[in-house]
Amino acid sequence: MRKMLFGAAMLVVVLSASANADNDTPTYQAIMATAGEAFQSEDWPALNDALAAAQALRPYSLYVWKMRILACQLNGDTAGALALTEEISKRGLVIDLSGHEGFDELKAESAFAEIDAQFAANLKPTGDSVVLALHDDVSLLPEAYAVGRNGAQFIGSVRTGKIIDLSDATAPKEIAVANGGVFDIEVRDDRLWAAVNNQLAYKQADPENNFSSVMVFDLTTGAVKREVHFTEPEALLGDLEVAKDDTAYASDSITPRLFKLTPGSDTLEVFASDPRFTNLQGIALDEQNHRLFIADYLAGLFIVDTETAEVTAIENIVDAHLGGIDGLYLYEGELIGIQNGTMPLRIVRITLNDDATAATDFEVLQQNLQGWNEPTHGAIVKTELHYIATSNWPSYDNNWDVRENAKLQPIRIMTVPLNAQ
Repeated sequence: MRKMLFGAAMLVVVLSASANADNDTPTYQAIMATAGEAFQSEDWPALNDALAAAQALRPYSLYVWKMRILACQLNGDTAGALALTEEISKRGLVIDLSGHEGFDELKAESAFAEIDAQFAANLKPTGDSVVLALHDDVSLLPEAYAVGRNGAQFIGSVRTGKIIDLSDATAPKEIAVANGGVFDIEVRDDRLWAAVNNQLAYKQADPENNFSSVMVFDLTTGAVKREVHFTEPEALLGDLEVAKDDTAYASDSITPRLFKLTPGSDTLEVFASDPRFTNLQGIALDEQNHRLFIADYLAGLFIVDTETAEVTAIENIVDAHLGGIDGLYLYEGELIGIQNGTMPLRIVRITLNDDATAATDFEVLQQNLQGWNEPTHGAIVKTELHYIATSNWPSYDNNWDVRENAKLQPIRIMTVPLNAQ
């Protein structure tokens, strides 16, 4: 989900960013302000240094990566610019090198031809398009998906707050309506839990009354059984996990932190935060080993100990792109990620070492399939991942109006097998 939009404008836009006067360590915003000043004054060595420092804080920011390529080229280091571009191509990705004549000069280099060919190969579809369910209501902007014990399929709408049972394809059933956009859902027995936000694309959002909440609905009647909400303006609950004892965890994408809601409590408490967090997305609960896996769009993957709240970064031994992951799932000790912050969009499998502190292998299961319009969330069902393939996020502009000439697609629930073929 596009909870944070990365600008494609040049570095001049960050000139208004300010440093943290109370901290000797430069913030990302302060570093990018320095980069903006260097860009304006054409101090290319300073631009290089600032962007390298920014990348260290946000290792999977493809925007920063793109600017580093440009900075190298402007500084006369064409070899360095090519090396950075080649590294992205070897990770199976494509980066848009447009917007400045420096990129044109780089693409004119003979050595760029091989990289460009790899870019083209990286865009080829991978995997099979298998549609499990269709729903023709294009107004929903579906983000949340869950499967009940009897195979019932549920989706939650960011746009309308509706929660719909798709079990009967001929007669989808509205089972509940939240008081905000539904960003994630989890089914536990006869209850459906939802992470709700009264902001962004929710069509009844009130900018003067932003709030986030965890709601629990009765699956049979749709009645609200529990609601815990808070009104901090700089918060957005993006993903939700519920343990067997009804302890719930929720990720905050705007002020990056992990909330915990204990049984019977009426307060979402901050459970874990870390200065390395930048934009938290999917979380995957591993109850047996007392830990949560967390995907950060720009900083990669982390583990949070559910007993101590200790945060550990997962080391990238395999040298893959571990950012841009929205939905995150645990399957037989491996992580399955819906990677919608990359080009191409992908569904990936990440193999971990024995103590889950390092990524040792990386496999693309599906990418760039026909029928996709930004996959978001899904659910593990036996040996498959079922997921929303057509969230339609790219069809909306920054004011949450449908873009001119954009086509909203019907909801497609698709699947990818997880066992080795």
